[in-house]
Amino acid sequence: MRNTIETLNPGKNVIEFSSEGLKLVGNLYCPDDFSADRSYPAVVIGGPMATVKEQASGVFAQQLAGRGYIALAFDYRYFGESEGEPRFYENPAAKAADLNNAISYLASMKSVDADRIAALGICASSSYLAEALIGETRIKAFATVSAHFDLRGFCLDNPFVSEEQKALMLGASNKARQEYCETGVAERNDMIFPDMTGEEDDVNMKEIYDYYFARVGECWPNFSNHLVVFSYEQLLKSNALDYAKYISLPYLGIVGSEAFTAPLTEMFMDSKVDGEKDTLVIEGATHIKAYDDPAYIDQAVGAIDNFYNNHLG
Repeated sequence: MRNTIETLNPGKNVIEFSSEGLKLVGNLYCPDDFSADRSYPAVVIGGPMATVKEQASGVFAQQLAGRGYIALAFDYRYFGESEGEPRFYENPAAKAADLNNAISYLASMKSVDADRIAALGICASSSYLAEALIGETRIKAFATVSAHFDLRGFCLDNPFVSEEQKALMLGASNKARQEYCETGVAERNDMIFPDMTGEEDDVNMKEIYDYYFARVGECWPNFSNHLVVFSYEQLLKSNALDYAKYISLPYLGIVGSEAFTAPLTEMFMDSKVDGEKDTLVIEGATHIKAYDDPAYIDQAVGAIDNFYNNHLG
């Protein structure tokens, strides 16, 4: 399948492109004053784990389009409107490949200045982008929001999940992969937050429940909070902190002052030995609130815009 190069209009454009033989569907946001006679800087955006293009990646895409960028939010393979089986399979390596092919799609467009493409990762997509950026020269600047660079640690050192639950999840993951091999049926469960009720005392758990469970039907009918059980094994293999020393691109890490993941951005910064690097701490923001809370989005997008302007020319 060849990538579709559509006639673009201001605002949201539904597009398709190919990634390793699979059709991926995205929303491409163009500036309000978009003209087919001009070329624009562009940004590819990846959202949090298991989410779809209508969630955090779409929020940032719309905001950045309002500042003059062509911004792409898309459904990774296995999720949303994109192809791929089994459905709801969280595979970091596959997502990194999808990001590389999303960059190819943008660079192929007449309305995109191929020398001015940037990348934005939100939560787990910060990890996927870090992997995608190894050997990737078409991206000129890399920014993250609420970056989760250590998915292996998220599974093994997650303070919100007991050691007993972790052991059960690993055993279930192995069993589910064997079942998929033998039957073609991919077992799913409620992501990797077992037994959540929304009544937890911890503010982070309350916000995770709200974002991934409570808001689903009302806000994002295209989203499911289930994952293929053997996704757990793939996440155990992903620690993007290992890639930091190989990334010399200019980097901006945006974190909330109350975000439990803030230390991971600091660790990435410490491991990144080449190239410009900087952080922005948004006072009062938590990990989840930085995804789409209007109280914090303007500050984050303003910083990203300034950062990209400095490095895209």
